Amino acid sequence: MNKQNNDVNVKNLCSRKLWELLKNAEWQDNSERFAIERELSGRRHYIEELEKLSARETMH
Repeated sequence: MNKQNNDVNVKNLCSRKLWELLKNAEWQDNSERFAIERELSGRRHYIEELEKLSARETMH
């Protein structure tokens, strides 16, 4: 039930807001983070930034 609510909220936000939530680590848990990443990827927005963020996180 909670996951579905996160998906609905993610779909209602603009790509810029989703990117800000992701880059500022303002997500509640990993499932919400994954939903944000999946939505941005599906929209084909911020693809390069997502790749850079993933690469930076794997370096830590």
